[in-house]
Amino acid sequence: MERAAEYVFATARVATASLSHQFQALFGLSLAEKAGAPCAAGYVDVMAGQVSSALDRECAVGRFDPFAYDTKLLLLCHSVLRERGFESDELASFAGEVSAALREMDVIPARLAGVAHLLDAIGEDPFGAAGRIEPDMPRADRSLLLRAETAEVREVCNRLAGASLFGARELVIADRDDLLLTLPVLLLQKLREYDLILGSSLLRTLKYLGASEQEDVDYATRYLVCQQQGDGRFGYYARELEGPSGRIAAQDLYLPVTVSVLWALAEASVPGLRVIERGRPVAVLGTETG
Repeated sequence: MERAAEYVFATARVATASLSHQFQALFGLSLAEKAGAPCAAGYVDVMAGQVSSALDRECAVGRFDPFAYDTKLLLLCHSVLRERGFESDELASFAGEVSAALREMDVIPARLAGVAHLLDAIGEDPFGAAGRIEPDMPRADRSLLLRAETAEVREVCNRLAGASLFGARELVIADRDDLLLTLPVLLLQKLREYDLILGSSLLRTLKYLGASEQEDVDYATRYLVCQQQGDGRFGYYARELEGPSGRIAAQDLYLPVTVSVLWALAEASVPGLRVIERGRPVAVLGTETG
């Protein structure tokens, strides 16, 4: 974990690191800090200041568009920045704007439940008076899920992670047993395809479903550990880095892979680790309150 944090920090400190790279690094370093990496707290302090300055520069020239980034990543980084004493008016405005849009809905759709729970956990009020969301997940057809495209599998992981607030809320879903049978198959399949980002997401999702003692989960965890190189990055890539663009490709490829694997391993190895604290209970249509 400490070597991964060192790599993430060094990668995001170079001049070619975009604001997107820096957001990814800030989140990854905050995870390493929660996992107990000795160096991580200082790295988070420095990276928070760097992200705040870079964000100010982007906003000053009108280049920052929050809707061009992953919403949950921005909200998570907004929380980390505030904890470090860097209040961003732009991120605060974005969080308020998204919350206001959700309050206009009579019922929040399941695909936005994760964003709503995250906003609630960081002190916004996305639910309004109704405070209702659709069921956390529609019932999944096991055979269809096994044949699903990568984007569909990623969406399942995102919805389950969001509905559980990254493990802080108990998931109440009708097809939990089917998912516990299906997702390990997909996990091993994605690792065989060397999709370490989606494999890491599937590993985290299984943990949110309570599958931490399964043999497949243990195997996948050990497999990901074995993908770490000596400098702390995760993944062994060759063809992707060939040619004159290899240096930039290394930054675009290794940083997100390393943060994804770091996240999965942190949650798999540190009991009780929480990306963010639980928000208030909210009524879910067709289920008990989560």
